[in-house]
Amino acid sequence: MIGAIAPKLEQAEIERAKRKPTESLDAYDYFLRGMAAVHLWTREANNEALTHFHRAIELYPNYASAYGMAARCYSQRKASGWTTDRVREIAEAARLAHRAAALGRNDPVALCTAGLALANVVGDVDNGAALIDRAVMLNPNLAWAWLFSGWVKVLLGEPEVAIERFARAMP
Repeated sequence: MIGAIAPKLEQAEIERAKRKPTESLDAYDYFLRGMAAVHLWTREANNEALTHFHRAIELYPNYASAYGMAARCYSQRKASGWTTDRVREIAEAARLAHRAAALGRNDPVALCTAGLALANVVGDVDNGAALIDRAVMLNPNLAWAWLFSGWVKVLLGEPEVAIERFARAMP
């Protein structure tokens, strides 16, 4: 059994390495720090996450997932009532989401986080839904994409579809 699994694991690792999000290990390190912070779901951690994602972008300006996750930070701020300058934050979320989508046409993390920000923060629900649908198509195992799709379906007034999407997001 192990002999059959090992080559598949090795091939999966090779494929993962080919899809590396950036050539910059420092940028990737900042990205991972941002990911750890955003999941703490506090105002302070959200600010820290945004700082880390921006640092990743500074080091690697084409880092689509970092743009997407930075946009997601604004979605988290809105959901938690942490918005301080609504107009500026909507504009920044839009800028980051559009950049994530442009750079990450085949990056499901960039697309689903950009889509969430467009739909939830910017109010561009149809385009946000389209980005998330593409993310689901690219990676049907990405729970975030299913979760975000559920929320967008709620915004679109499609509760039955939303429930199906939420169910797909659960392990």
